Amino acid sequence: MKKLLKPILFVNLLFALMIIYAPLSAQTDSSSTLPPDAPNKAKGGATKFLLAGKATASWTNTISSMKNPDGTTTTTKAHNFFPEALMLMPLVKINKKLFLDAQVEVDPNFTGGGASIKLNELIIYYRLLPNLSVLFGNFSPKYGIFMGVLDDFTNRYATNPIGMVRGPQTQTGIGIQGGLQAGYSKFNYQLYLSNGPQHVIDTVNTGTANMTGQLNYGNYLDNNRNKAVGGSIGFLPFSNSSLQVDVSGQYTGRTGADGNHLDSLYPHSSTSWAVDLNYFHTFNPIMVRVLAEYDATMTQNYNYQHISTTDTVSGSPLIPSFNNKLSGWFVGATVRASGSHITFLSNLELGCRIGAYNPPKYTDAVTYPDAPWGQNAAKQTTICLTYWATWKMPLNIAYDVLTQTNQPTIKTIYTRFIFFF
Repeated sequence: MKKLLKPILFVNLLFALMIIYAPLSAQTDSSSTLPPDAPNKAKGGATKFLLAGKATASWTNTISSMKNPDGTTTTTKAHNFFPEALMLMPLVKINKKLFLDAQVEVDPNFTGGGASIKLNELIIYYRLLPNLSVLFGNFSPKYGIFMGVLDDFTNRYATNPIGMVRGPQTQTGIGIQGGLQAGYSKFNYQLYLSNGPQHVIDTVNTGTANMTGQLNYGNYLDNNRNKAVGGSIGFLPFSNSSLQVDVSGQYTGRTGADGNHLDSLYPHSSTSWAVDLNYFHTFNPIMVRVLAEYDATMTQNYNYQHISTTDTVSGSPLIPSFNNKLSGWFVGATVRASGSHITFLSNLELGCRIGAYNPPKYTDAVTYPDAPWGQNAAKQTTICLTYWATWKMPLNIAYDVLTQTNQPTIKTIYTRFIFFF
């Protein structure tokens, strides 16, 4: 009897496994069992996934010096090792026309330890035509040469241009982008409709922390029913695409929140525009690159009040008005002996950049010499030597000098290593 039980148990176990395996197989490979015209069957090729990104670490040595009214100079020094950021950029190809592009950044918390995670971009692209795509989601609009186009070029200087990162930034909306061939020349373009920036109006006396007049970008939800309209047009006149000139901008009819009594009096429309140049050419054995940009942002009805501090005599807040217009520019150039037969020399790149930032000014500049938000006019000079171990591993050694009105002069030596993957 025991001899018969073993084969019977074996057959029953095998049959049970077949019953269990059948639904599991159907769940994991349902496309093979669907008819050819099934609505959920994959079309246009299988989904493909690519994960790119970069990690950055730096060392800085900073000297800050400020002349005192009595003629003496106050100097402070600091040096630090620190991780700057970890950027993850997944790209998903769903089919030949549909793509998903994302950018997630992990930034260290320099004061309390730990890290913060933020979503920089999350975009769905649909290729409507070979040279025309529709985009939707949270995206960084094309604005100047620095924002959203050649951000990695600034790695050669280890620091951001002082006048940039103040115009249109990451926003949520919908748009189109593409290119056109015009003989030997080319055009590229981007047009979009987004929630737009949100205007900050502080109604309490918070001293230097008062941010009245600033524009916040990156908001997932709109604060009113108006939308921002923006875009850019790029022109590449030469057949080798060595030169590109761009004009870009954004207009928002209303930046304040619905129901805000100050916003009903002052709608605060905002206009931003930028013009930039990108030139790249190899004069064997020297490779030369030149970039330049000027941008400006002006918020209309700008002579509104800004609570800056409290009068020590009357105890009432001092409320000056200011012209809410800011601008910035930079010009940079690099040279690299890419054609040298000496590998070490061919991997070296020398760069120089100058730039400036002009913040808003109080209407009464004599009484209020400083600018709103604690910002002041600044000029920047940067010299940087980059060694390219590979095209994905640059090492920057930079010297940066920042001079500011009524503020200390800051001289910094940067050493930064970036690893792209």
